[in-house]
Amino acid sequence: MCDCHQNGCQRPEELIGKPEDCSPDQIRKCHGEVKDHPCAPEKKEK
Repeated sequence: MCDCHQNGCQRPEELIGKPEDCSPDQIRKCHGEVKDHPCAPEKKEK
């Protein structure tokens, strides 16, 4: 459901590095209070 852009990021202008490397503060800045970072690839648990 993510309208992700380049590198899978919804807010590439705010991105430093890769979406999965964003800090909790950076995620809140871009997306508000969310449980999971919508731009990071889903982690598959074994």
